[in-house]
Amino acid sequence: MQNWIGTAFFAAAAVLLLAGFAHKRRVLAARAAAAARGIVPTEPGLRSVAAFGEIMRPVILFFLAYAGLKTAVLFLVLDGEELLSWFDLAGVLALLAAYGTWMSLRTSYRMSDLAVAEAAAAEAKAGPAAATTAVAKTPSYVGRPANDPGPPDGGIPRRRGAR
Repeated sequence: MQNWIGTAFFAAAAVLLLAGFAHKRRVLAARAAAAARGIVPTEPGLRSVAAFGEIMRPVILFFLAYAGLKTAVLFLVLDGEELLSWFDLAGVLALLAAYGTWMSLRTSYRMSDLAVAEAAAAEAKAGPAAATTAVAKTPSYVGRPANDPGPPDGGIPRRRGAR
């Protein structure tokens, strides 16, 4: 019964890996179906929230590697074999690696890019009248940041009294 922690961590790592690769497979299938209809998603711009995932991925992966290295060193220095086995340590390291892989797959293969591309294609198909109604349906509480001049055509109308 000494290796039950390692077994649980290996099982959790396997679940994370399966979930990550299943997500990748779903996104690639949806992209292929959209490409067959002529819809190709573009890379997110710097002002997109999706770009934050791309920016933070190396930082998170660095800290996961740091946590794994620190765990292994402390296991050796503090004689971790008294409480845990080497299998348990390998389970912890496998879980950290699986989480990094899962997180990388989730940020690399986003469904939001495909949804935006499909919405843009539907808007372009509907014509310019749909674009004006989409702007008119924007809630009044949605504003722009102070440093964002907005699109050249005016875009989202400002609230009354806002400067």
